[in-house]
Amino acid sequence: MSWPQHAVAPRPDLKGVRIGGSSLAVERLPGLARALDRFVAEAPIRLAGLFGETPPAGAVEAPQSATIFKALHDCAGLTAAIYENADPPGRLIVALDERIDDLVLASVFGEDASPNRQAAGEAASPAPRTAIETALIEAFARALGQALEAGFAQFAPLRPTFERLVVLADLHALGRRDGAAAAARVTLPMRSGSCAGLLLIPQALLAPFRKALERVEADEPAAPDKHWARLMETEVQHTRLPVNAILDEVPMTLANLAGLRVGSVLRLKKPALDSVRLDCAGRGVFLCRLGQGDGRYRLEVTGSAAPEA
Repeated sequence: MSWPQHAVAPRPDLKGVRIGGSSLAVERLPGLARALDRFVAEAPIRLAGLFGETPPAGAVEAPQSATIFKALHDCAGLTAAIYENADPPGRLIVALDERIDDLVLASVFGEDASPNRQAAGEAASPAPRTAIETALIEAFARALGQALEAGFAQFAPLRPTFERLVVLADLHALGRRDGAAAAARVTLPMRSGSCAGLLLIPQALLAPFRKALERVEADEPAAPDKHWARLMETEVQHTRLPVNAILDEVPMTLANLAGLRVGSVLRLKKPALDSVRLDCAGRGVFLCRLGQGDGRYRLEVTGSAAPEA
């Protein structure tokens, strides 16, 4: 399934959150904006393992100053991922789109929404997350943490480790004291829509790296890392994928299926076995001819499979 081409301009707000009001001069930290650009560039790569394919690139607004308590108050009720950093010690937070459950489940399973989520227009509260749903949202959050680490690698050796998911109701989620923070709205395209998020990094986490974040790096593109490219190529070539040979596809009713017994005969539509489709990870890649040799069934590749609609 291909990814829809959603516009990736950030949503105007996230649950009405208002940014601003602190004394942190983020405009003097050009490296912070560069790090966030790299974060949204890394996020699709880190999410590919969860979604089975790489989503399109996301977008991030310019970081702004914020007051922690005010931002958390405005995000009340949203699911958020909390990350802990060991050195310097502290926490940062990513408030997630109010539709995060449906967006992640749709991107993993290719469905428009989870059947366990509350239907639109109903007054009752949404059903609580199942263990599988919680695990998927946590895997999504861990991938974002890895993207954050990669984005900041050049400027600040942050190691944000995913700690837990919370529904924001505690103004002290980032500590007992209020303070200044850098905030940025991000947008990540996903199968059923664009996922909005708000990244909130306390000033205390940025202070040790202020000098590095103040430096403006050259706009010249970095030289490609040939060693990394060769390593990536080698690893990709050794990736194991399921390959299935499809003899035929027989439509059946549920009654027909329930009536199958040992000895039942299914009549195939194809008159010969010279157009067996070879599927890889659910996509047709080759047409084959089925034969036999040395006491084993064998497939001879005869051509490419027709592109799927």
